[in-house]
Amino acid sequence: MITSPRLPSRAKSHRGRRLLSLLAGAALLLAASGKAQELKDQPTPFSVWLDFHAQNTSKPDLPIWFDSLTTESVPSSSTSPARTLFRLRFRQITSVNSDLLLRLFFDDLKGAGVTVSGWSETGSSLFERGPLGDGVGLPTSENLTLPMAGVDYVEISVNGDGSAVRGVFLASLKPSRIKQPIDYPVESSVADAFGNLPPALPQSDDFHLFGRVKATIDPGIMTLTPATAESGTWQFQLETPPLVAVVAFEILDADPEAPPEIIVNNQPLGAANVHLPDLADPAFLGLIRPLENHMHFRYTGWLHAQKLIPASALQAGLNTVVVQLNKESGPIAVRSVELQLKYHTAGLDFTISTSSR
Repeated sequence: MITSPRLPSRAKSHRGRRLLSLLAGAALLLAASGKAQELKDQPTPFSVWLDFHAQNTSKPDLPIWFDSLTTESVPSSSTSPARTLFRLRFRQITSVNSDLLLRLFFDDLKGAGVTVSGWSETGSSLFERGPLGDGVGLPTSENLTLPMAGVDYVEISVNGDGSAVRGVFLASLKPSRIKQPIDYPVESSVADAFGNLPPALPQSDDFHLFGRVKATIDPGIMTLTPATAESGTWQFQLETPPLVAVVAFEILDADPEAPPEIIVNNQPLGAANVHLPDLADPAFLGLIRPLENHMHFRYTGWLHAQKLIPASALQAGLNTVVVQLNKESGPIAVRSVELQLKYHTAGLDFTISTSSR
């Protein structure tokens, strides 16, 4: 039980290509001045998207620091299963690739054994990351920052025939000085290339600030599928209902057209609001369904989602939040469920309206 500004009790979890044809015959976009805007390719000389299983024969423009990509199949042995190695070779150009961002796209399968390692030409191991993933059985992606001093090639290893790894996005990193409030540290040390938000960092403690109480309900991962668990349910105790609340979480493999629905105390509140990055992000994966005339997309990575909860939907005592799988959506996973509660404080500014609007 809580009262403002005290903290909510620990919640109980019930885990229950570029296409020029699109522009053919169409006028160019008009600027506000009435002059035609020119369509230009956005230059990306220091980054590249490599699709390991691309069906077309076009080759991407490669950064000067990237040399080649080869694939090797390693048979099974008495101590290890058969695996596939994707070997990325690099030219060492210290001024532009001393540090690289590698975003790996893969199917997060149990036992996939996805690892990323850096090697010198003499066979010295310089770093290894992994195994990656949580075994949720869904397409995902993960960002890695790689120190490239002395690295001649990077190996991506995965058990099996390699089909579980879709590709990589590579980008040179540079240091940048920013100013930030001392009391509010930046949540990530590397900015995302496509404007995605940094991953949530669940806290073991609850925090109060300017009338807001923030509490992690569940730091774990729950998979929702049409065949098994269509919803996830979480409960928490309140001594005093807040003025307003927000439930936030991260969602994997989301369909932007069919985000999950939020239900609080049996009151449907509608679809969750999902933060979408730039549509250039390779994490958007197209999906064509039978008898449908348009392409759907799912986002093969974690996205932030949230939903405002009005005070009228909350009550003193036990409260229940349900994340319901949209009937048009495929399987998703949910993690890092967090609750924010806004209470009245002496410094709260508000106005009293004489109108019903």
